[in-house]
Amino acid sequence: MPESFRLKRFTNVAILKRIDFPLLLEFFESDPEFPRFLAKRGLTLARDVEMFDYEGLARILMSPSVDTPDELLDALYFVDNLADPDCYDRILEECETAGIDLGKTDPSPEDLTLRVWLAARNILERIHAEQYRVRRKKFESFFAAGAKRPPLGEPPAAVLTAIETDLNEWYEFKKKGRGARVFPFARDDAVWFLVRHGQRIKREGTVEADGEPGRIFYRPEMFDVLIYYPASGELAIHTETKGEQKAYCRYFGKHFFDDIEFFLFENPVAKYTLQPLIDLGRDALACDDIEGIECIQLHELHIMHDSDQEDIEVRRASEDVLRALESQGRNLKDEEASIELVKAKFMVRFAGGKERTVIIEPPKTASFDREADNAVIHEWLQKRGFIRLVIAEVSSNDKADVVLASR
Repeated sequence: MPESFRLKRFTNVAILKRIDFPLLLEFFESDPEFPRFLAKRGLTLARDVEMFDYEGLARILMSPSVDTPDELLDALYFVDNLADPDCYDRILEECETAGIDLGKTDPSPEDLTLRVWLAARNILERIHAEQYRVRRKKFESFFAAGAKRPPLGEPPAAVLTAIETDLNEWYEFKKKGRGARVFPFARDDAVWFLVRHGQRIKREGTVEADGEPGRIFYRPEMFDVLIYYPASGELAIHTETKGEQKAYCRYFGKHFFDDIEFFLFENPVAKYTLQPLIDLGRDALACDDIEGIECIQLHELHIMHDSDQEDIEVRRASEDVLRALESQGRNLKDEEASIELVKAKFMVRFAGGKERTVIIEPPKTASFDREADNAVIHEWLQKRGFIRLVIAEVSSNDKADVVLASR
């Protein structure tokens, strides 16, 4: 569950009354624990819409507590968050693909999500997971140990289940609970994976409906993102801890490639370098040959000086750090022997005027405002030399060699 469990629709009496009444009853009777929980809170599910206590139901749902069934919390969370016109078409598309018959009526967003939860809750879980990909993330890259990079298509359900089983054992050992789910999203050049899992139990004080103090225990929900690039054998990982990075490298290697050591975790390959800022200067920011990008500026640069104090100079500028250095008579090329560039923050203006930040931290870390920018940014980084890996031609057996550039 999310850190803050607040329903937008199921605590609104007007919206509750808009939901098809037989469907609402079916939902709250889909699990015997639900009506028992409501009865303990003083509400009986009336069979007559005129007698149904919508206000009482809204009050109960407004203040979940430790006795609220986990299944009810899950159901309400997903249904409430996806009962939105923006998600409506995606849900219909998934239902059509899954062969789910929704009848000839035109359901409201609330009716649609309730019906789909009752019929195939995995559809709502998948769409909810997919929405998470637009948030800012830091990726660390790990590469395959061998010279050949196997392709990877849409993973079979049995393989995903096997990964989830191993992850559940690992997360349970780390006191983060079970319930891990892996959602794959195949793309032309990569396969994306969103891994939903729990975090450690949290406790918060509450004020109950009767004004008395209470408390609620819950396990916050977390999404990790992994991207596998078959051409380079790279597994890019966004997660919170090195332990999770290691677990993903091991279990994805084990179940996709029959090798638990397939990805180099202990001795990772360096992917990124900031050397082009020294060698090319402001020409390293050129982007005329990158479709979709209008301009790139260097807004921040971290320079480590050769000393026993780990002396890091942080330079920031409103438009161009390199130009600011030049105005002071400094040239990074002249200082090359005594400095190391350890972090750079670029502002990228895309076609249409949208600006987003990209942060590169050698040897293997990149941060993006949106993963959707990943492909075009990757092209620019590759062409300007910020990526140290050079991918050879793909051979007839659909595998590619990857070598380190001599930089």
